[in-house]
Amino acid sequence: MQDVDYRELVEDSPLPTLVVRDGAVLWANGAARLVVGAGPDGPAPVGWALTALVHPDDHDALATGLAVGARTGPAQPAPPVEWRFLAAGGAVTTVEVRIAPVRFEGAPALALLCWDVSQHVERQRDLAHRATHDRLTGLPNRSLFEDRWSQARSRARRTGRVPVVAFCDVDDLKRFNDRYGHLAGDAVLVAVARRLAAAAREEDTVARYGGDEFVVLVEGPAEVEPAALEERFRRAVTDVAVELPGVDGGTSLTCSVGLVVDDPVVPPAEVLARADARMYRDKRTRRP
Repeated sequence: MQDVDYRELVEDSPLPTLVVRDGAVLWANGAARLVVGAGPDGPAPVGWALTALVHPDDHDALATGLAVGARTGPAQPAPPVEWRFLAAGGAVTTVEVRIAPVRFEGAPALALLCWDVSQHVERQRDLAHRATHDRLTGLPNRSLFEDRWSQARSRARRTGRVPVVAFCDVDDLKRFNDRYGHLAGDAVLVAVARRLAAAAREEDTVARYGGDEFVVLVEGPAEVEPAALEERFRRAVTDVAVELPGVDGGTSLTCSVGLVVDDPVVPPAEVLARADARMYRDKRTRRP
């Protein structure tokens, strides 16, 4: 196929299409110019290196895809690859790319046929997030917490750094819900989640375990002092302020906290039961 024939065939195609050689763009149709932010009538990125158009984190996948594509032919097409294209202003478009050898300007080249899969990727990420996070607070849910706990136990066998588990329960939330309604109760849970997350480190896991219960997994160095950690989380959830319509100054709730050092030789449910028992002792000692 002559170069002019190829260009006429794909210039108006809705599929972003580029022709490249030695990692540089030789030609791009209007749809491809849209992907890189130039607009359908804007300047084509001719002469640009693909590495300038593709997200740096995808450069290894870019090199591999081009190498595989160069070795394939019509009888054995290359499998699709996924890259993120960068556009002006920092916009990112995730594309699935089919790579096929062509001849362009009398020499071998590669045609890149791209499908914009950004929305599909975003939907998949959203579904994955919903499956592992609590919708109200945005915290990891029980399933993700237990998975991270299992991984922490595996690492502890190698490092000797045994994690600790803190169990937190909102005091009198049922009576609060009965008096002010569940929307106010939800506001309490969100406030508690934020306070615990602020008191934890980035590498810790704060999860909503269910109802009014939260758990914190601290996978820290061996010198972490459990009593100090317990006090840190207790201070974080003391007098959690909640604004209420028609109530001057709002109100506040407290939480009870129980923390235990993990014991990898016993089931997680038993460790949680110990933390739960410590939490109830804390609740009884502070109850008038």
